[in-house]
Amino acid sequence: MSCDKCDCHDYYLVKRKNVKNGYLLICKKCGHQHSLLANTIFQDSNLSLLKILIGLYVFFNSNNGVNGNQLDNYVDANVKTARKFSKKCRILMAESNNSKILQSSFYEIDILEIGGHHKGKRGKDSENKQPTLLILSTLEDNNYPQYVKLHTLPNYKGEPIEEYLKEKCLFDPTIVINCDRDKAFFCLNKLAQLENSVVDYTKENHKLKWLNTFTGNIQSNINHLYRLVKKRDLPLFLSEQEWRINHRYSGKRIMDKVKKYISMSTPVTFKQITNSVLAYEKQFLSA
Repeated sequence: MSCDKCDCHDYYLVKRKNVKNGYLLICKKCGHQHSLLANTIFQDSNLSLLKILIGLYVFFNSNNGVNGNQLDNYVDANVKTARKFSKKCRILMAESNNSKILQSSFYEIDILEIGGHHKGKRGKDSENKQPTLLILSTLEDNNYPQYVKLHTLPNYKGEPIEEYLKEKCLFDPTIVINCDRDKAFFCLNKLAQLENSVVDYTKENHKLKWLNTFTGNIQSNINHLYRLVKKRDLPLFLSEQEWRINHRYSGKRIMDKVKKYISMSTPVTFKQITNSVLAYEKQFLSA
């Protein structure tokens, strides 16, 4: 810790009575007080510091994810508080994802249809399904998967797909994009070499093998682990799945990364989170 006023690194740790997260760092040189969670996303949290640390460890170290009913058992809080805490963790994951730009010689892309089983229209343009773009970078053609990007789409047209790929991936004429024979991908031949052909999924090492594996895992986690995810909340759940896949080899370094995310975060109230997802629902899902 470095004091904001005098840049001193020596401090006292003081606990205020009857105050949640009431720990203060007091500079030994000038006496300036610093709160551990001040000006972070967990400022004014209903959970104590110990419960926040336990919740962070459980949430970020889970392989598939943790729902509110599971998390409330770990942090000894009600489900509503656990869900608020989970949303803030997903925001941290989303901020980390936004800074990541994919760079590879090979990309695999597909459109997922995320949603449960309901009556009504099936397949594309179903009101019960949310089209989601999945991008996978691989070290070699159809082998050695590296990183993914997930992004909800307003429709099945090529324009929003092309715009997102330009924003989140680096391209040159030598790069190869592998995909199935979907008309929405035809416009991507302007960015790189497009390998757009029918995939035979009966073969053992079929094309898009790893993309298909990640697709199954993502859909299973969202549909079965969390259940009843609303479309307006889906981007945060997708950000969580993207983060977990991209950090699957982080191991002991995960908590160091979480510390960095929190230090770079800013305070956010649950009302602000709700307003942002409502704005997404109004502007994006009605497109």
